[in-house]
Amino acid sequence: MGKESEPIVSVRQLDGRSIFVVDGLVQPDVVEVIYRSLRSLSFDLADYDTESTAEVQHWLHEFEPALFKANPIFGAWFDLIVTKTQELFPANRLSLCRVHCNSHLYGDLQHAHRDVTPGVTALYFGNAKWIDDWQGEVLFYDLAGEPHQAVAPKPGRVVLFPGDILHRGGVPSRKCFEPRLSVAFKFAADE
Repeated sequence: MGKESEPIVSVRQLDGRSIFVVDGLVQPDVVEVIYRSLRSLSFDLADYDTESTAEVQHWLHEFEPALFKANPIFGAWFDLIVTKTQELFPANRLSLCRVHCNSHLYGDLQHAHRDVTPGVTALYFGNAKWIDDWQGEVLFYDLAGEPHQAVAPKPGRVVLFPGDILHRGGVPSRKCFEPRLSVAFKFAADE
């Protein structure tokens, strides 16, 4: 087995706050295993973005974080994401409060929302393959409510951001016949 390369972390600024985009944290063979596992999950039409948009639900699989440790591959993947989140947000005392997988299909509707406040979200893109024309970018909005940053859902990529930044999950384009899978790790912060 060859030497594993270091992940590449890029930083995007939004209203004086950092959004971290991490590529290469998870090795390609593990990205494939995680993808196959996510594709086999059962999903419920049971999640929504905000209280005011609760009638527009989307597909969700809720994880029990303690169960990740039962599988060595999932345990290592889980630990990588938690460790990287704590490394990139060292000023916050973080406690993981929720992990869930969303499955978005062409034609789904997503609304701009905020996550845990105060807190941090680590969003893992779970597809093993993603073509640019499939779109599905996550949009981040500035304080004026304007879209300011877009992050493509590249395989195995993790985007980490303060949970109170207004954002919207992207849905795949008409060219995509795959669900866009993402796993959200949501951390509450003691500031």
